[in-house]
Amino acid sequence: MSLIWNSKNTPSELHSILTTLGEEYPVKEGSQGVNLSFEKGENPQTLRVTRHADGFLVTYGNASFAARGVAYALSGQECDETVCFGTHGILLDCSRTSVVRPDYFKRWLRRLSLFGYNMAMLYTKDAYQVPGENYFGYMRGAYSIEEIREIDAYAKKLGIEMIASIQALGHLEPIMRWGAYYEVRDTDNVILVDCEKSYVLLEKMIKFWSDALDTRRIHLGMDETHDLGRGKFMDLHGYERPFDIYNRHLNRLCGICKKYDLKPIIWNDMYFRYANKEQNYYDTGAQIPQDVRDAIPKTVQLSYWDYYHRDRETYSKMLRRTRELNGGTPFMASGIWTWSRLWCDYEQSFATVKPCVDACREQGITEILYTLWGDDGGYCEFESVFAGLAWAADYAFNGAVSEPRVSRLYRAVCGTSYELQVELGKMEMIYGEENGAPLKVSAASVLWDDPLMGIVWHEMLARDPEIWKKALRHYKELRDKTEAHREDRSAGIINHAWNLLNVLARKTELRAVLVNAYKKRDFSTLGVVAEKYVPEVIDALEGLNDSFRDQWFRGYKSYGLEIMQIRLAGLRERYAELARRIDELLEGRIEKIDELELEPEARGFCETRYRMLATGGWFI
Repeated sequence: MSLIWNSKNTPSELHSILTTLGEEYPVKEGSQGVNLSFEKGENPQTLRVTRHADGFLVTYGNASFAARGVAYALSGQECDETVCFGTHGILLDCSRTSVVRPDYFKRWLRRLSLFGYNMAMLYTKDAYQVPGENYFGYMRGAYSIEEIREIDAYAKKLGIEMIASIQALGHLEPIMRWGAYYEVRDTDNVILVDCEKSYVLLEKMIKFWSDALDTRRIHLGMDETHDLGRGKFMDLHGYERPFDIYNRHLNRLCGICKKYDLKPIIWNDMYFRYANKEQNYYDTGAQIPQDVRDAIPKTVQLSYWDYYHRDRETYSKMLRRTRELNGGTPFMASGIWTWSRLWCDYEQSFATVKPCVDACREQGITEILYTLWGDDGGYCEFESVFAGLAWAADYAFNGAVSEPRVSRLYRAVCGTSYELQVELGKMEMIYGEENGAPLKVSAASVLWDDPLMGIVWHEMLARDPEIWKKALRHYKELRDKTEAHREDRSAGIINHAWNLLNVLARKTELRAVLVNAYKKRDFSTLGVVAEKYVPEVIDALEGLNDSFRDQWFRGYKSYGLEIMQIRLAGLRERYAELARRIDELLEGRIEKIDELELEPEARGFCETRYRMLATGGWFI
């Protein structure tokens, strides 16, 4: 179905949006097709799509959300929605190796616009080129100012505000590793407060974004600075209350922002963390001293992030507490779970987004974003997130989700099955429940688990003796569901999902056979492990390496690919080592395989980070 619009009777504020969507979708100015007409409503919260004999009428209150009306028309649906958020956005992590190319991100912007998003942040710790700072973003695929301006100009055509998301205090480990920044280093990831050279660098960073983007807003980060003032700062000045160091630094940054006519946003967590000895963000009983509140600049917008809680009450209470800090209206940050995940975790996303949005409605919050983090290497198939973003938008715009409605709109925007994408989120296998939340086997942890040591294997057995039988059956069933769709590249690449599941299934099967055969000293079966199972896993790993490279070069700069290639190559070699050990055992050259002799009294700890699972050592 082709939608046609007429520039003469279409509000001019929509012309660039419609023209830009027409680069990919059947939305054209002309006379042959289904008519698409627009009407500006008096209520800025209105979005209504009605079907008429000759086409669709989109009644909108906010031009930046009119594209969502186009998506409804493309899907052949009507709608009557209330847009309670003035800002409805995302934050895409470009700091954990996966730096999106401008040409590829334009595809994201078109889809975001159609789903009903009007703001986007690219989270860049150091992934941008600061003039005169050769080691800032070094070997990291850092953006040039021209690339950011290209993205910004394109986003503006779609009514999307691009806001910088950087770090101006902590999370600066990518640059602190270099000797060039030794003088401004407090700790391994925190910049040295009160050092003039720190502010020379920070002003360069802020100026880059002021020059690159039209918006006058900037997110300065400043979260998770747990060790602020406890490194070189303490050596130079002695102990000082972190609250005071933090606020003094923030006020200095606000001065820089004022110079460039920028309105700063920061994460709110450290005010709550510094107020209790455990540095627990969500300790609602922690009292923040009045003098600390008084020192928080009124010009700063505080952003409350929470991707974990499944109850509305916690969000509402934390939003109220955040508002009380400096009297401003908070910016809410929820999450669509891409971090420490091989595929989007929809269960976790949906279970936390819903109460978050409910609390925002209750508390009168008008700005929300969904973070798409890339912790531990940015290895998620990020296009799997579109199904999560479609769901979140449906809930935000309607107050209740209709799966058939989301499915039709998603297919119109992404050209593929919503249901299959969501089904693959079950890669995070649920095996139980604890305190009202599901217990899951992390797919990433299974991938990283060493074939000889089996750190994850032992920990999960401590939780459920039957866990690996369940997991093997689960991975195989899910893999089989993807088989007929492996050519589908319209969103999350199904062939990549198949390769992930193939590795998970083959790894799990090999380990089960190996452990059982070794315990029984069944040399015949051990020989089969070395000759059959190991080559099958290695072949599966090579297939995964190829599919990961394929999805990486679909949209990322080349820098960062080496992380996954190093990990998969290391895993491949460990399987080769397993086969060697078995051969040596069978030939009588060794009496035992030390790692398989170990039967630890594991306590069921759950980790997902590669360095915590791939080895019993620390240096990796």
